[in-house]
Order: sequence, then structure tokens, then C-alpha cells
Amino acid sequence: MALIDEVRKYQFVGMPFEAFGFPQPVYSHLVASNDGVNWKDLNKYSFGWRDTDIAYINGEFWTCTGTYVNHTKDFENFTQVNCPDMGLKNLWASEFFQDKDDNWWFIYCGSETDVDYSEYQLYASRMYPEKYQIDNNRQNIMLSVSGGYIDPNINYFNGKYYLWCSKTNTPTQELHLFESANVLGPYDEVPTNIMSLTNEAGFTWNEAPEMLRINGTYYLYSDPWNKGQDEHSRDVYRCESSDLINWSNMERCNADCTMRHFTPLYIGNLGFNEPLIPNLPSSDSGISGNTSDHSTPPPEPPKELTITMWDGNAGTLEITNQENFQVVNTLINQINQLSKSDSRFIPVTVNFDLGTLSKSDRGARNQFLDNAQILSPIMKNLFIDYRYFSNDIDDLQKAYQEPTIPTGQILDKTMINDYWSAVASNISLAIKAVILEGGK
Repeated sequence: MALIDEVRKYQFVGMPFEAFGFPQPVYSHLVASNDGVNWKDLNKYSFGWRDTDIAYINGEFWTCTGTYVNHTKDFENFTQVNCPDMGLKNLWASEFFQDKDDNWWFIYCGSETDVDYSEYQLYASRMYPEKYQIDNNRQNIMLSVSGGYIDPNINYFNGKYYLWCSKTNTPTQELHLFESANVLGPYDEVPTNIMSLTNEAGFTWNEAPEMLRINGTYYLYSDPWNKGQDEHSRDVYRCESSDLINWSNMERCNADCTMRHFTPLYIGNLGFNEPLIPNLPSSDSGISGNTSDHSTPPPEPPKELTITMWDGNAGTLEITNQENFQVVNTLINQINQLSKSDSRFIPVTVNFDLGTLSKSDRGARNQFLDNAQILSPIMKNLFIDYRYFSNDIDDLQKAYQEPTIPTGQILDKTMINDYWSAVASNISLAIKAVILEGGK
């Protein structure tokens, strides 16, 4: 079986290094996981890459470690990209990052002198994946504090950039979190309890922070250790948080090899994986389908509803979905007409402007699920809960079949098309009902 086919079976992928000395010798490994804690070793490389980052850009996987940058489609054949040294004597722990405006950055730490950790600073350079180019213009990532910092990791959530890094010129090596409105800062520090967790786990030093957010929960990977501990005895640990401040459950990641500093890449939202293997956190939107018992009174309906009709990536779906959107739009117009004279009908606003929506795959998934969660109860209420229609159309009410909202991490084309097909079928029934009721 091809290596990329093995990767497709998993929700996470990464390339940690197994160290037998500093800075060499090390072996690189391709590892994959379905829960983010237990990892399977898929391949071993003699590259000698440390601190490898992986990103998925324009249909390819990109890797970087220092100035050694590559792209690959199969993790077997790697094509190197020219990366300047940025005028630094040492350039470490490089990563890729896409900002809120979809610009790609090459993030790294470095110094102009020999290894003096107090001299290390954080930098960023623009990169242009479509041209396979990295700009040699070194720009400072500005922090509100001074000191030597390494291992930068940036994420963008909730309208802010969050920067994790490791401070080196302290009695111990510590993890620190910063936030900013701009990708280059200035960044202000956010207090966390992360170092107390390191101490509780029996370590006094920590480095290599890498954060993911999945389904509303933040996961922080790092390499805690004790001074003097040999490289091969260290491992990656993971903790989690719901607010970025209070972290808990620092647990060792298990693998078929010793793992050090790497970027776990969540690939469950890329659409090429096999169906989800259970044991991942629950969905962001909390959707599990409408399983309410009819004996329970339905919640009071809102006075107005807004739906952004979007499938997540219209270009990859069947053309019938565009027709389904028009069917939905027709129903909404019918409902809004009736709402002017009948309070039983809730006014609904529909937005078809795809350009205002997130371009990321994860955003697409969440947007689709949010829309489905809003739309499905509307249809159910029309047919069942509020009995909008008269008794002589009971046969239409009985014909209603509630669409299945996908609840797994993977939303492939079939699942989304099946949902919209069910929506279209029910909407057709509803339009008949509206016509019958409106004609009385």
C-alpha cells in the first residue's frame, strides 16, 4: 500500500524526530493518529530533520525544519524549495502560518551570533506557495517583553493572533503565550498555568509548544524535560484547555518511536480521509440530530431567523445542490409572504453571498453544520411541532423525513449531498403545503 494511502486512514499526521544526540544524530519519522495521543510510526527517514513543521497548502504537504523546506504529495518524493538564511547564523524551529487575510508566512527564531539563547528573537518572512518562493526580507515579531525566545507557533482564533514560544534566558526553560491583533505584533502576554502543569508532571523545563483547536477545545503539545536529561529519553506531552488560560490533563503521547518537537497537523478536515474512527472530541456545533420526543413542548421559536446557505465548498459538490438552494429560497419566500398575515410563520432571511465566508476547510465544515442545525428544525417545525398546515394535508406531514445531519469529523461529498437531497425532498412537500394553505 502506498504511504499516502496509509496517511489517509488517520485524522492527524506529523513528523517528529527521534534524537540520539544534539544536534545529531536524529531520525525523522512520519507518524499518524486518530486521537492525537496515540501515534503510529508509518515511515522512518534518515533526513536528520529536527523540529519539523507540516502544513497542507494548495493540495500538497509542505515541510520545513530550519531553512530546509520541501513539498510533497506522497511523503515519499520531496521537492526542495529555496529558503534564504535571512542573514542569521542560526535559524531554528521554522513553521508555516496563514493569516486572516490568507497570506502565508514563514515563522522562525534565530540569532546573528553563535548559540547564545539570550540573543534569539522571533521573525517572520512572507512566502508565496503558488510560486514556491520564500521572501528573504526578515521581519521582527514584536513582543511586549524582552528576553531570548525560541520555537514560535502562531494561531488565529476569535479575531486575535495567539503566539506560543519558549523563553530560554530564565533559570528554567518556560512556555509563554502572547496575543495580538496583528500577525507581527506587538504581542502582549497572556497568563497561563502551563508551567505548573510541567512541574506536576515531574519536569522543570519545557519547550516546543504547538497548539491546535479542534471542536472548540485547545490542545497544546510540548516537550517537557529536566535539565541534563538525554535527548532520547524525552517525549512529547499534550494538555488541553477551553479558554487558553487554564490547562489540564498533561499526558504523554504514545508512539512506536521516541518523539520530539513536531507540529501535529489535523487532516480530518481535508476531505480525503476514510470515515472517522471513534475517540475524537465531539463536534464544535454539538449537533447530534434532533431526537426530541414529541411529548416535550418545542422551544419558543425565534421572532426571526437568518440562514447562510452554503455547502462548504460549492465547487466540489454536485450541481443539484445549487438547484436545491433555489428550492430552499423559493420556500423561504413563500413563508415570508405568509408571515405578513399569519403569525405562525417565522420570517427568515437568506444569505447566498459566498464571498463573505471563510475560505478554510474547517470553516466550511462548521458553516455547513451550523446552517444544517438551523434549517432542519425549521422544516420539522413547519411539518410537525407547530402544525402550521391544516388537517387535510396530514399526508404531507406524514411524508416528512428529517434530514440526517452529519455528526462526524469527516464531511465528504456524499454526506453533504445526501443532506441537501433530503432537504430538497422535504422542501418540495412544504411548498405544496404552502400552496394548499395559501389557497384556502
